[in-house]
Amino acid sequence: MRNVLGAAWDKYDMFTMKVATMATAGPVDTTNSAIGLLNYNMAGLTWENLHYDTAYMSQTYVSIAVLNNQKSVPNTNQYIVNTGQSYNFRKSSDIVDLNFTLTNPEDINGISTFGIPQAGNTFNDVAFHLVFEPVIPGEMNECAFFGFNMSSSITSQVGRTVSSDRKEYNYYAFDMRRLCRSFWDKHEDFEIQMAFYVTSGAGNISGNNRINQIQMNGLNFVNSATKNSNSTDRLVMTTESPILGTILYGINGSDHRGTMALGYAPIQFKRDGDIVSLTITCKNFDNTDLFPPTFGGSNPRATIGFFIKPIYKVPKATLYINPFGLTTSQTNLGIINADSTEFTLNNVNMRQACSSMWDKYKKFNIFLTTTTSQITTTQVANQAFILQMEGFTFINQTAYITGTGQTQTATLGTVHLYTGVGGSVLTGYQSGLVTSFYRDQDFVNLTLRAVPLAPSVPFTASPLLCNFTFTIVGCEEDEEQAK
Repeated sequence: MRNVLGAAWDKYDMFTMKVATMATAGPVDTTNSAIGLLNYNMAGLTWENLHYDTAYMSQTYVSIAVLNNQKSVPNTNQYIVNTGQSYNFRKSSDIVDLNFTLTNPEDINGISTFGIPQAGNTFNDVAFHLVFEPVIPGEMNECAFFGFNMSSSITSQVGRTVSSDRKEYNYYAFDMRRLCRSFWDKHEDFEIQMAFYVTSGAGNISGNNRINQIQMNGLNFVNSATKNSNSTDRLVMTTESPILGTILYGINGSDHRGTMALGYAPIQFKRDGDIVSLTITCKNFDNTDLFPPTFGGSNPRATIGFFIKPIYKVPKATLYINPFGLTTSQTNLGIINADSTEFTLNNVNMRQACSSMWDKYKKFNIFLTTTTSQITTTQVANQAFILQMEGFTFINQTAYITGTGQTQTATLGTVHLYTGVGGSVLTGYQSGLVTSFYRDQDFVNLTLRAVPLAPSVPFTASPLLCNFTFTIVGCEEDEEQAK
């Protein structure tokens, strides 16, 4: 480790490890399809700031990567990129043994079976690109990992209750100070980000019922506006119940899913108590009700990774919207056109969304962070298209697609929301799709528009019946601009 970190090894006491990339050499040859859904666990470093929902509650191992290696196509490599995951550890010996262990994502049988795969299975080669950096308190890389397991079999070990329908999980005394022990008292503002998920089949479900949105309550969330109603009377936005991410279940009990390459939006919250009643709820595609199917057998079986970090200098806001509830006739909620290529939500409260920073900045950047499309829609042509936005006073925005180049319409970029055979596409854009706007009014009528890449090729389905998550940050001005 001294060779890896050089002079930083003697200068700092805490470090972070990031899985920059990871790849496998092909599919897994297994006797059971569930065995192809793998956690890559790592030991050898002195992990810090960790809560991992398994019966094997030792601080020794932590899940650093999750993959679905069960593929029908031979020689298909699995590949991930880092979207925000960091694992803190304390400096110990200069020489360490890094041990890797494969487990099923919901390994709940304790240390006797941990890392002992069933006989008759062949696992493939794997390559990790690990990045090590110092943790500088108050400046960079302070992070905690919360590994959430949906199995209802482990409630007593981790101090939680599970609802009878297995769609709500309540940690009645979740210890935030213990989870974030090395940095909890040093900061007032934090963010939580869903970084990955793996599911081991959820039964025979189809259509949009396969889309499970993950809602969290209990933290003092700020700078968050989440659309959670289809009422046509008004736009109902909540701060207390943000959607942190989305799970896409398979179509049957042997269809497993997993991803570690989505850039979900971070949600900001304030420290207001060491012990919180933390609730995680499974919501439907519209975010209007609970996840619709009835879970049977041992389902749901899934692991979700959350990362908690301090907000150092730049606060963040999160805006989650969708067009559900809109009709082709104008209501107080807004309007959508007949082919669902354009919709407007009325009276989006930007002061609510950016509550702690709205008056601090004159300019903001808005990023399209994540999109979730419908499974029930097949988009043969224009599976990718140009996404435009109206409603803000945009800055330095010109797109030569109409010949006018007006700044009232911003082009966020090209999005990919559908497949040609039907199926939802979960896409994380991180910081790629961005535009800037001036703060000039608290309430805006926000319009999204889908523009085909080839104007002569029409859409074959409704392109904007999707969920959109945006991240908003303030823009610092230099002294001359401020004058």
